[in-house]
Amino acid sequence: MIQDSTKKKEIEDDWKGVRSFQSKIQAHLNISGAIGTVGATHQLRNISHNLVLLFAFSVLETTLKQLRDEKAFEEKNNGLKALMYSSKSSIPWQDFDLIENAREDRNKVAHDQVILERGKCWKYIDGIEDELVSWKIVSNKIPFNH
Repeated sequence: MIQDSTKKKEIEDDWKGVRSFQSKIQAHLNISGAIGTVGATHQLRNISHNLVLLFAFSVLETTLKQLRDEKAFEEKNNGLKALMYSSKSSIPWQDFDLIENAREDRNKVAHDQVILERGKCWKYIDGIEDELVSWKIVSNKIPFNH
């Protein structure tokens, strides 16, 4: 869907970074809970994945801005909500409502320091990836072992 191959590669690399970061965090959290160690608290586990969710939304926002700049849809504002709603009739969203709910929760994390359960973060990150794959921004889904 993105015509600029350099920009598309940058975005895909950024998404690979999201998934790599997510996997590294989970691996370290799992190790921290190994037998004979204290381990990470439930809240630290959640906070870690909330940070990945913010990173994932950054990639989505960059994608939407690029699609807008390539005239896939029109929107004067740079805000994520405006980009999403303006793109809704022009871009084939797989589950717009899920991503809109995720955006609202993301705002609570970013602006109100609300901490989501990590399972909810995983669901939202998977949903963003589904959009990026369907738009052919990301070639394939990247496995994440929860």
